[in-house]
Amino acid sequence: MLHLFRTTRTVQSLRFTFHPRYYATNAKYTKHVPTSGSYPKGFNVGGIHCGVKKDGKSLDLALVTSEHPCSAAAVFTKNVFKAAPVVASRAMLDARRGQGVRGLVANSGCANAVTGKGGMEDAEAMGKAVDQLLGEDKAATIVMSTGVIGQRYFSHILPGDV
Repeated sequence: MLHLFRTTRTVQSLRFTFHPRYYATNAKYTKHVPTSGSYPKGFNVGGIHCGVKKDGKSLDLALVTSEHPCSAAAVFTKNVFKAAPVVASRAMLDARRGQGVRGLVANSGCANAVTGKGGMEDAEAMGKAVDQLLGEDKAATIVMSTGVIGQRYFSHILPGDV
């Protein structure tokens, strides 16, 4: 799954940027990209189209990384039926006691909810891909998903590319 993050050269170094050609052809989104201001030091942010949404144009994967381990907290659903990203992220935060978190990866287009064991494997693989890019041995990435329920994301890619 690492190849999902190789769509631009900047992604390789974890310095994510929004692709200028994307915004040149999709002017309706330019208002969402700040052209001035400051960002928290030590954090890298970006988004790409990785194929979760089939239109080929929409940004469907966002990544926020920290150059240094940081504290994190989250509020999770109390619903009995929790999506795989919720379970994976909660387990990671519990195991780390909210300390040493390095990334947050979120996709749009597929909720990865009601997907069983395979969906859980997908959520863990998505977090692990970011962890590997960050040089982390243990899970240190929060995984988030929104979109279609009952469908596994990256099912068209996994398992051979993990």
